[in-house]
Amino acid sequence: MAVIFCASAPDYAEGYRILREEFLGKMAIEWVEEENFKRDLLAQIELPTPRSTGLFERFFAGAPALRQPHVMFLVDDNLFVRDFSMADVFRELDASPKSLGFSLRVGRNTTYCYSNRCDQRLPEFSSLTPGILRFRWQGEQGDFSYPLEVSSSVYRTADIIGLLRNLPYANPNRLEQGLSVSSKLFAVHRPELLCFEKSVAFCAPVNKVQSILDNRAGSAEQYSSTALNEMFLAGRRIDVAKLHGFVPNAAHQEIDLPLTSV
Repeated sequence: MAVIFCASAPDYAEGYRILREEFLGKMAIEWVEEENFKRDLLAQIELPTPRSTGLFERFFAGAPALRQPHVMFLVDDNLFVRDFSMADVFRELDASPKSLGFSLRVGRNTTYCYSNRCDQRLPEFSSLTPGILRFRWQGEQGDFSYPLEVSSSVYRTADIIGLLRNLPYANPNRLEQGLSVSSKLFAVHRPELLCFEKSVAFCAPVNKVQSILDNRAGSAEQYSSTALNEMFLAGRRIDVAKLHGFVPNAAHQEIDLPLTSV
């Protein structure tokens, strides 16, 4: 797992320092301080190419090899609310050649599209295995028609590496925008998505920390990035155990964050 981060002020840098210490020895995380987002991202997905000295070797070197057969993107407001197996996700995705990805953020429970401020019709699901569904994303509504995104879907790396290499982007928002526009390229050969019967993840957009796109987000002062960072530095944390079993009605949903002290 890799975390690409950028601290815009010393207080945020201190928060990241504490976070790294808290996860030390608990999870294998490579912390990457952002210098060039696209280059930093590709460095986590591709194996480094051996340095070649000759013109012939450089010309015929080809594209770098991939580190892993699958890739999942997450953002800073992703929350997981129930147990699931990544091995199941990989296995079912690999056994479904017509599926573009496995979305962890949609299911029968996601009947509302937060971004569009409207209800969304559920697609016609078919059962793949117990608890895992398949649907066609073309022509669907809201989040069910948005197959390429960066907040908790799993993809075959080989399917999207061409986009990651060639799209112009300098931040996660522009990356998702480019991926979304490019989804039509997969309409014929990858017309399906997989998901769990009940979504296992969602985003809690309680604030906005970028000015690239005017995405919908909460505006409560108590959840501003400054306020949350101050609480984090003071020892407050989101009590994720209290969110276990929560059933969101959307891929994005504003909630009252359950806080505790360490």
